[in-house]
Amino acid sequence: MKFTPFVGLVVGSLAGLGASSLHHRDHDSNDYYVLHLDSNTDPDHVASRLGLRNEGQLGELAGHFVFRAPKADHDVVRREVEERRRKRSLGGVDVLDAVKYSQKQKLRAPMQKRVIPSPPHGFFPQRKRADAADDEALKKQKSVMQTLDISDPIFNEQWHLFNPIQLGHDVNVTGVWLSGITGKNATVAMVDDGLDMYSNDLKPNYYAFGSWDFNDNRAEPRPTLSDDRHGTRCAGEVSAAKNDVCGVGVAYDSKIAGIRILSKQITDADEATAMNYDYQHNQIYSCSWGPPDDGRSMDAPGILIKRAMLNGVQKGRNGLGSVYVFASGNGAQSDDNCNFDGYTNSIYSITVGAIDRQGLHPYYSEKCSAQLVVTYSSGSGDAIVSQFRT
Repeated sequence: MKFTPFVGLVVGSLAGLGASSLHHRDHDSNDYYVLHLDSNTDPDHVASRLGLRNEGQLGELAGHFVFRAPKADHDVVRREVEERRRKRSLGGVDVLDAVKYSQKQKLRAPMQKRVIPSPPHGFFPQRKRADAADDEALKKQKSVMQTLDISDPIFNEQWHLFNPIQLGHDVNVTGVWLSGITGKNATVAMVDDGLDMYSNDLKPNYYAFGSWDFNDNRAEPRPTLSDDRHGTRCAGEVSAAKNDVCGVGVAYDSKIAGIRILSKQITDADEATAMNYDYQHNQIYSCSWGPPDDGRSMDAPGILIKRAMLNGVQKGRNGLGSVYVFASGNGAQSDDNCNFDGYTNSIYSITVGAIDRQGLHPYYSEKCSAQLVVTYSSGSGDAIVSQFRT
């Protein structure tokens, strides 16, 4: 993958879409199948042979098609394909010979958001953070604000962007901003529980065409459930606009898209489509979620999701490759380890861990060989501030 300077900024913190992705899926009445077919095979012929309805290509996965059938207790596709394979030695030609792979779709619980757990009983930060800001650092901060016309009221609290107390413990981004790299012409897709695109901080940078709600099948991935806050928080850290509201994002001139998948049950087919959604324009997919952080659960992306991620890194971003960024996990106090998470240990993802404002390892942050980089997060009595404290 080729990286632009903007990718570094983000780590420090329905164009070309297959029509099947926009269909309403009625899982109460229907079954849905994904078939990978030989490139010379007409999916309508396969549908006719199996008594299915062809709903079109699965997102951006070439040769993969979604089919619908009335609900049944068994896998009608697998039964027919296996029967054909048993009879293949008898000769003849059957369109089912073109089926390379099939999977009946099942609704499953979504992956879990990376929410910071309460500290263990009796836990105290290793050191009390200093309260006095360095005078020279404050002068530099004021100069940066004047030069860049930053008037956001809580910018002074955004220590992860500029830390005047624990010097050097920030993402060191102000020099990058002053050189003109602020996220222009780049887009991040927040794959999460939606985002508040009408908030004053996100509205200026919201990218509607790269957004979709896969949970409620609608164009706007707006928060709906009482706990649909995670995506908005993460989006604010990346792309909160430079204005007179709250704080700024690490890449405040970038565009932000919302892809909502974490608020309801979902199928592998939908998640695979989400991971390639508008992938020529959505350049970075921010994924702060994964299997439960309980020290017992092991999970990995299904084959369709793996294929979508491979497709993204090979063909996304106009051939430069989509960038998938995952949080390492917050289960360290439960002895969880991100080596056992198939999303974070994928060779197609960038895994990011956490340190706190003093450069210490927080009690919750998992560490593993898959972790490529760390950046700042909660700990030592403080948290990241953008629109919310996180």
